Amino acid sequence: MSDPVGAEREAIEHDRDLAWELYDFQPEHPRIPELAMSVLARAPQFTGMIILLSMHRQACGDVDEARRLLQELLGRRDRQFLGALRRLRDLEGSEGDFAEAMRLGELVLREDPEADWFDHMDHAAAVAMAADPQRGWALIDDAVELAGRTAPEAHAGALGLRAVHFLSTGTPPGRFLVAAQQAIEADPSETTLSTALAFAYLYDYRPQEALELLARVLREDPTDEVAQGGMIVARAFLDPIERGVGTMDDLRRAGMGEIAWRILRDKVFEAGLREALAALDPLLPEELAASLRPPLDPDAASASGGDDKVLAWHDGQLPGTGGRWGDGSPFRLMSGAEIGEMDEAIEQDPSAWPQWDAERDYYTQLFTDDAGAYLIEGSGGRLVRRAAGRDDEEVAASLTDWLWDRVVAFGGDDPRPGRSAVATDAQTADQS
Repeated sequence: MSDPVGAEREAIEHDRDLAWELYDFQPEHPRIPELAMSVLARAPQFTGMIILLSMHRQACGDVDEARRLLQELLGRRDRQFLGALRRLRDLEGSEGDFAEAMRLGELVLREDPEADWFDHMDHAAAVAMAADPQRGWALIDDAVELAGRTAPEAHAGALGLRAVHFLSTGTPPGRFLVAAQQAIEADPSETTLSTALAFAYLYDYRPQEALELLARVLREDPTDEVAQGGMIVARAFLDPIERGVGTMDDLRRAGMGEIAWRILRDKVFEAGLREALAALDPLLPEELAASLRPPLDPDAASASGGDDKVLAWHDGQLPGTGGRWGDGSPFRLMSGAEIGEMDEAIEQDPSAWPQWDAERDYYTQLFTDDAGAYLIEGSGGRLVRRAAGRDDEEVAASLTDWLWDRVVAFGGDDPRPGRSAVATDAQTADQS
């Protein structure tokens, strides 16, 4: 079919441009499909409209139709092939299918030898999520280097995107810290990463720098709840030092840096203890649910020596039912009363409990195997197995992590960075 010319082409291009403008204004606008279909009826070769229709359907929540449109367009292998491939890659990434996003990202790089740094970055992030975090992070670094060589004007943006991907894919905080510092140095107006960088400073036991950075964030946005929480944590680092009742070494022994970083993760990704407990509720196997005691009322939970959030969820578990958690261990939740009785016994006869020094050792009892061993929250919030005559043994990075592992084992979704869906940034399709 020959291309339209003259007034006919002008009318078609007007409708095409209007459809894209409507999408930019309101992606769900009902006139978008009308205009797109009208353009395709008059000029079927304007297959960029199929990409627009797919984007519109995705915005409306019809992901299956959005995917179908792109797959059909890919089958044509016309001039929109790469645009459709990129859009499908982004769609799968936004839906959390990182293995498919990685496969499609590899196809983009194979089909387009001149693929830009963004294509490399997008593929690298999918690799970090779906296959090999270490390789993915190295590829993200390579994409930043490519941006610096081939698109200097975009280098600051690439540095910022690297830091975002590092945070979203669970990069160790030390590596994120360097990336975030470089991003903010390249673009001092960057505020999105500043709060996360402050928490990375706390992880690195640099609370004064964290405090100053958070103060700057809050001057610009006093309502930033994550930054407000960071200020509280930073003061918790600094206050005992300023009052002369603690040292930085004390904070390190308590694992305060790890706790601070976990606070950020839990807040930003809604992956905290409360969320884990709520996610468990509909997934609990029937036998496990039947073994859990009713909740303790909030005041009693707060007054107990245990974890108030856990006890307000369920006040322990029936003796002998620990194996029902499905992790191969015999541990069950302790009740508030059991924890109180144990605390009292330790206080009355410390020599009978040589591993339990409440004055110098931070711990919270959580589980027991009813045979003298316990799972406790220890320094750094780590979940630790403690038993007489044995060194403490780490079971999980935290109680929250252990619970999320149970959520996953019972068939639920995992919101923790590096294990969860991360929406990929979309590239603009060729509109013609």
